[in-house]
Amino acid sequence: MKNINDDAIKQLINWRTFRTNQHTVANTLKLSDNDAQQELLNELISHRFKKYTTSQLSELITAHDVNLGWSISYGAKDVCSKHFKQLGKRAQMEHAAELEDVSTGIIKLANDNGNTTNISEFKLQQVVNQFPTDKTRLFVDMTLRYGKTETMAVLKLTNKQYQRRLRNATSYVNKHRSKFDLVTNSKRDRTLYVLNSLNELFSIIDKEGNIQDWIDSHTKLVNELLADSTVRYQGTILRAFEQSSKADQYAFIRKCIGAQTKAQLWLDQSNEAIRQAGEAQSN
Repeated sequence: MKNINDDAIKQLINWRTFRTNQHTVANTLKLSDNDAQQELLNELISHRFKKYTTSQLSELITAHDVNLGWSISYGAKDVCSKHFKQLGKRAQMEHAAELEDVSTGIIKLANDNGNTTNISEFKLQQVVNQFPTDKTRLFVDMTLRYGKTETMAVLKLTNKQYQRRLRNATSYVNKHRSKFDLVTNSKRDRTLYVLNSLNELFSIIDKEGNIQDWIDSHTKLVNELLADSTVRYQGTILRAFEQSSKADQYAFIRKCIGAQTKAQLWLDQSNEAIRQAGEAQSN
């Protein structure tokens, strides 16, 4: 469908299902919302929407067609998959000897006990670049990749010197924990889960779908939200949302909106920190 008109595009990008997947692409690939929107549009128009005319597409969006929604979700997955394959090829050229998996750019971090941990080359560099000096960055990078023994040999360090540098690096991480949280997986994964879950909730609300089904499949998150809310009868929200009072329903939704905004803000800050780390690596 090469002749999709501006009205259909405007209708598409304003559909919450599209916006939710646009945010997913932005968060996954560390892109701005505008860039993510363009990437997703290009993918959908070039591939998954080719079988539709403009009028058919407009009708399906208006009807909040479930199958079209899935096409958008799978299109977002395709965008991310293609991106990481391209990164993998670039990483292969830059770090050919260290790559374990060319398609994803995965390397193995070693320690002196022979244990290994998988991490992407790009994630490793994002973490390493949070340290303040080239000297510390080199030390941390080598320690994570090769372990203590080889790092000591290459950098010509005594055991005492190595331990001092390790303590300094560890101390820096502890003092700047929030800075490192912005670029490491665990906090991002949790925040992405919260954001994507709440985006899903509001998509259900838009479509007047079954909120209780969403609550039943997100019990732990709902409990966390309720614990810090003004909902009076929290058990009713959990067990029978539609039977709860309008006041409690609105209080819960307000809490979800606040949590969604907070998660998006944190991820925006995280994306900026990762972008800066990437610029530091390229300079």
